[in-house]
Amino acid sequence: MNLQKNKTLTTIALILMLTFSALVVSMPTANAHTPAWNIKTFAYLSVAPTTVGVGQDAIVYMWLQVTPPTAEGAYGDRWKGFTLTITKPDGTTETKGPYTSDPIGYAWSIYTPTMVGTYKFQFSFPGQKLAGENLRPGFTTGQAYINDTFEPSTSEVVSLTVQQNSIPSYPNTPLPTDYWTRPITGQHTDWWSISGNWLAAPLNKFARYTKGPDSAHILWTKELTFGGIVGGEFGVTGYYSGNAYEGKWAPPVIINGRLYYNKYPDDTYALQEPTNTYPRTPPKTGFYCVDLRTGEELWYNSEARLSFGQVYRYDSPNQHGAFAYLWAANVTNPTMFRVYDAFTGDYVYTVTNVPGGAFSTTRVFGTDGSILNPVINLQKGWLALWNSSAIPELLGGQTGTQNWQWRPYGKTVDGNKGYSWNKTIPSGLTGGINFVWAGDRILGSSGLGRTDAWLNLGTTNFTVWCLSLKPGQEGTLMWKKDYVAEESGVTLNMATASLDDKVFTLWGAETRQFRGYSLDNGEKLWGPTASQDPWDMLVSTAYNIGYGKLFCSGYAGILYCYDVKTGQLLWTYENKDPYYMEALWGGNYMITEPIIADGKIYVFSGEHSPDDPKERGNTLICVDVATGKLLWQIPFYMSHWARNPAIADGIITYLNIYDNQIYAFGKGQTATTVSAPQTVVPKGTGVMITGTVTDQSAGAKGTPAISDESMSEWMKYLYQQFLIPSNATGVPVKLTAIDPNGNTQDIGTVTSDMSGLFSIMWTPPVEGKYTIIATFGGSESYYASYAETAIGVSVAPSPAPTATPTATPTATPVATPTPTPVATVSPSPAPQPEAGPSTDMYIIAAAAAVIIVVVAVAALVLRRRK
Repeated sequence: MNLQKNKTLTTIALILMLTFSALVVSMPTANAHTPAWNIKTFAYLSVAPTTVGVGQDAIVYMWLQVTPPTAEGAYGDRWKGFTLTITKPDGTTETKGPYTSDPIGYAWSIYTPTMVGTYKFQFSFPGQKLAGENLRPGFTTGQAYINDTFEPSTSEVVSLTVQQNSIPSYPNTPLPTDYWTRPITGQHTDWWSISGNWLAAPLNKFARYTKGPDSAHILWTKELTFGGIVGGEFGVTGYYSGNAYEGKWAPPVIINGRLYYNKYPDDTYALQEPTNTYPRTPPKTGFYCVDLRTGEELWYNSEARLSFGQVYRYDSPNQHGAFAYLWAANVTNPTMFRVYDAFTGDYVYTVTNVPGGAFSTTRVFGTDGSILNPVINLQKGWLALWNSSAIPELLGGQTGTQNWQWRPYGKTVDGNKGYSWNKTIPSGLTGGINFVWAGDRILGSSGLGRTDAWLNLGTTNFTVWCLSLKPGQEGTLMWKKDYVAEESGVTLNMATASLDDKVFTLWGAETRQFRGYSLDNGEKLWGPTASQDPWDMLVSTAYNIGYGKLFCSGYAGILYCYDVKTGQLLWTYENKDPYYMEALWGGNYMITEPIIADGKIYVFSGEHSPDDPKERGNTLICVDVATGKLLWQIPFYMSHWARNPAIADGIITYLNIYDNQIYAFGKGQTATTVSAPQTVVPKGTGVMITGTVTDQSAGAKGTPAISDESMSEWMKYLYQQFLIPSNATGVPVKLTAIDPNGNTQDIGTVTSDMSGLFSIMWTPPVEGKYTIIATFGGSESYYASYAETAIGVSVAPSPAPTATPTATPTATPVATPTPTPVATVSPSPAPQPEAGPSTDMYIIAAAAAVIIVVVAVAALVLRRRK
């Protein structure tokens, strides 16, 4: 059985036992008594399911009718010595156990049958004298029963039927290919793999649980503040971008298809240095919640300034499920956080004395979503783990079922009480923590970086160490390694690391080279690499790891991709400036702020403190991580000081300071229409079928759907005031017909034009009613859509009868003795047939109807584009 399957069955067993706990009888209150009592017990057994296939697991539950009297949460006695006797179909028996119960008196086991037939299960409790073990300090619950004897008991025999064929599991819902929205119903359990949130920027900005945009299609834009060109007497002056230390786009957070961001700029220095020589005004409060797919504002909170998000999964005998929160640091006290409900924006609770506060560099999320922060004191030799969910006051109470209830509402709690553990660590470690992996390890170092900023003395000798965070091994030194600098004067810095690949990397700024080391033992694996472009020695160089590859980008405007395990350079992508002196850094536009997702890397360009006007031609670029091939790009100037693009649900959002608008890139919804003549046409008559395919995204609803190849130019036209592209193409539409006999006929595939219109001529072959289906199968930019219409075909008209002409009499010559000339009789004009119905008239009528439909559709499309 695989690990995931074991986890699933364990979860099922726990949930069922906790559900059954309401049926278990607690011991009544009793006073101390002499002599001790003998108390009868009843043993129960259940096997689920009752029928399985060979090799499929069954869960066996065992319990008594009473809970252990002194059990209270983690404290008190447990029932011991449960045994399970199994009689197999061949008559042999097997005994499993002994098992110890949980606090409510249950035990469980997973059994895998190996033969066809009926298995018999029976559970026995040997009896137990209550010992009063592990009693809760200061509490007396159930202690009157200590020394009482709970008598033996045996359950009824329960059968399990085992057949040769496996019982089918509940079918998983396929991952969506059509347009989808939140919330995701609990039936679609496999959709977790594409529906991750963005609570804060993850290590390496690697978003594992989302699709990524495959084209430049924009879902919507939304003004954050005035942006773009001021105009008038100010000439080419643009509005202030905030790139010089006042990022206008923070944090952001995405939870369950909702985007959250602060209204006002983020002056980080004001929080870090509130009492310096020139005191700064703390940043103002206020943050928005908008729909990620439409940009619609859902609510606004004026009292807080958002720091990061949290989804906390709470699991206890009384409660199961996740809570979505928004954490907001106090603007004058960064170690105090107010926590808000992510759905409503309502205040929930406050935490004081949070270690690291708003500026913690070691904060991570645990597997249950708890906010974890390792706190280390190398001088005193200890390591502690702060845990946001370990503060006792956040529960309903400290005893009984109140200790199994998450009840933070309206409370102010002391973060100093939120430590899960505090461990002694080996002496001799220096420096600080660089990277943290929740539940696994932390990596720290000393001696890296500049030894004297003024003299530019680089790294000399340095040390890297690794401490375990694994349960039972917390604070244990995994390894420590001292290194001798390979080159004097070179400033080595910790670049980035990957637990997936068990590699950490160092970057030499002066020589622009990487080195790779094992995360398991510190041994050097590769490097130094060949030197990158000289512009990459600057501070804005970014390092990221994803899909086994190390990416580097910076002022040089070159995206480098290395094999993270070997250091081999795999490919580069250069963001060239095709114009004269627009990008002033080596002829390339700077690129940085990568996001890695869905086999792609997205990088943005823009300068730290841009001149005014900003250099034109900066872009958002999407590159295939396997090949380095450019997939798409669009004009975009990153918000450098905020530096926080975000991605979730297949949608990238970021602030474009070319116009100070928030952009959302992603796959859009479409609508297809189709129409045909609504009058019955005679068999053999051609009909014109027309329709449209339009974009239904909030930002450009009703505009034509355009091909992936034309998408970047089309988006520039729709959203950035560029000229309409003259050669844009539409999307392919497949037309099929269901004839009167139920047969499907392929009419053909046509491509819509840049007004969204498609059309095709078709002659129905038989009489009767046809259903015409127009299907747009979707693209990298759009989800699929379809529409139907109907046409009727009548019997072709019979040809009109042709009148038979009257024969012209011929004169017979008469012989006379004297040849006298005879007058010739002229024949009468032949009668003409009467005029019958003309097929041409039907064709003219049908064509007129088509012209009316086409004109109406064109008018509709043009109206929507205004």
